[in-house]
Amino acid sequence: MRLRFFALAASSLLLTATACGSSSTTDDDTDAGTELPGTPPGDVAPADRAACSGLTVTPGTYDWTVEHGGHTRAFRVHVPSGYDATKPTPVVLSFHGFGSTEQEQEQLTGFSALADAEGFIAVYPRGLNFPEIYGRGEADTRGWNGEACCGPAQIAGVDDVGFVDALLADLDTRVCTDPRRVFANGFSNGGFFSYRLACERAQRIAAIAPVAGMDGVPDCRPSRPIPVLHFHGTADESIYYDGGENLTVVGGKPYPSAVESVRRFAAFNGCTGPQQQTYQQGNSTCVAYTGCQPESATASLCTVTGGKHAWPGQPFYNDGTPDLNASLEMWRFFQARPRP
Repeated sequence: MRLRFFALAASSLLLTATACGSSSTTDDDTDAGTELPGTPPGDVAPADRAACSGLTVTPGTYDWTVEHGGHTRAFRVHVPSGYDATKPTPVVLSFHGFGSTEQEQEQLTGFSALADAEGFIAVYPRGLNFPEIYGRGEADTRGWNGEACCGPAQIAGVDDVGFVDALLADLDTRVCTDPRRVFANGFSNGGFFSYRLACERAQRIAAIAPVAGMDGVPDCRPSRPIPVLHFHGTADESIYYDGGENLTVVGGKPYPSAVESVRRFAAFNGCTGPQQQTYQQGNSTCVAYTGCQPESATASLCTVTGGKHAWPGQPFYNDGTPDLNASLEMWRFFQARPRP
């Protein structure tokens, strides 16, 4: 599996230099809902749902597309065994890292098997690459516009948040989703992007769980307290645990530490209580800010001491620790935190 964070070829770096002056990708899609005062544009809470009718998709794995911003955007969906097309079902969005794919994210996380066991819909969106955005360059450069990170999507200002809006709207026509239980996670660049969704779509995303990705949004102002569960290794060689400026060589920006990323959301969420250890095994320890408003809006950091740029619980990629199963802990975290 490739799943490396960034390894741009020389041709892609040349494109990066010319792309910095390019205009952002635009989108004509608009949300028909009503925005709350002070919320980011498009951050609209969908209507509640008690049941669905007329839907025909059955359990299985599907590769679907939606048109957005002048591109055909792809996403993989695993509808769990035992799915009932009449009952609102939780959705877990999982965003791949830079240079990866939706298929690799499915393998990395193991969410499809977990979805079958736990009864949620697993969704793996696909980021755009250099050829799709600029018509040339390295194909192995798929990623997300996470503000501080990374690659062609970030450089070009691709409207990936709008893509998620379009994806959720399309998904809603196919399967019975629960609007109050839509969650997001991501690896590396995908982790940066899940933070961006928390900043800009807090009315649509109930909680997030980034892995090896930071809050790269300089003016993040979530429209409501949003729970965060962040996973990071102290020896991460790509996205430094203590923050850094190494992404600037590929068009990215300086980014904060894992501790600071979580602290920011603790402040957003009004967490005034003491930090509390919630997990400890081997090299892995999770600590949560408490006294939040509401109490469920915790901001937590799971630190893997000596951990590399990896997904905890998946040792086949970059020595992911066996002492912490990130996918399982995320789902437990999400289960307890539907959107109010």
